[in-house]
Amino acid sequence: MTSLVRLLAAGILFGLPQASGAATLTIPGTGACEAVLRSVATAYERSHPLAKVAIPPSVHSGGGIRQVLSGDAVLARVARPLTPEETGKGLTYRVFARDAVVFAVGAGVRAGGLTIRRITDIFSGKVERWDDLGVGKGPIRVLLREEGDANLVALKTRYPEIRDLRFTKRGKVLYHDLEMVEMLGKYRNSAGFATMSSLGAASAAVTPLAIDGIAPTKENVSAARYPVLITYALVYREGALTPEAREFIDFLFSRAGRDALSGHGLSPLAR
Repeated sequence: MTSLVRLLAAGILFGLPQASGAATLTIPGTGACEAVLRSVATAYERSHPLAKVAIPPSVHSGGGIRQVLSGDAVLARVARPLTPEETGKGLTYRVFARDAVVFAVGAGVRAGGLTIRRITDIFSGKVERWDDLGVGKGPIRVLLREEGDANLVALKTRYPEIRDLRFTKRGKVLYHDLEMVEMLGKYRNSAGFATMSSLGAASAAVTPLAIDGIAPTKENVSAARYPVLITYALVYREGALTPEAREFIDFLFSRAGRDALSGHGLSPLAR
């Protein structure tokens, strides 16, 4: 009996979870929940020893959706609703969690929260030094995201002040959530924005800010009290789902999957 046959036999005898095959399930899409889904994938693989799930670097929500439409991927991860055009192409949109979009500062800034007015002063360049706000010393290193980024869209949707803002030309534009988190950890005098769950990947102390006195706590996110929320979903074509994809979706909505999401500060949503 080969080693693989022995492993399968042992799983059958002792009731271990079985994967339906050894093919890698690749889930492209947004960077907003990239770190979280990698952690979920690790938990899934522990309970499904023959399974393999890959969460590749961000191609944004639209890129993941295009791969599903082209047949290059079975599942995509997204941080925005489907457009009417996308919905009309027979896609299923399955929400699994809610996250907070937070303004955050590097380790050299002594601030737990700011008003939206002060935040716009920082990102417009009206205030250029932390000394002027009494929460640090030195120039503010402003970190931005490109137009169309899901986090920026969420901020603009919630705040007219952000929607109409001319961002400072001194700001550094970044293109991925994990790049933003890396720069916030690297530069002590930095200010930027990212999802709350992504901040767990920071290499140094990064402080998420309360906005107008409302902190991005798990309780405030779950109760939708925090002002800037983003929703994560899987997108797929029902008829194209493989057994591997169905098993992963089942795990994501199981108690173990919900616990993995909650461990990153997310608010899991019911199936």
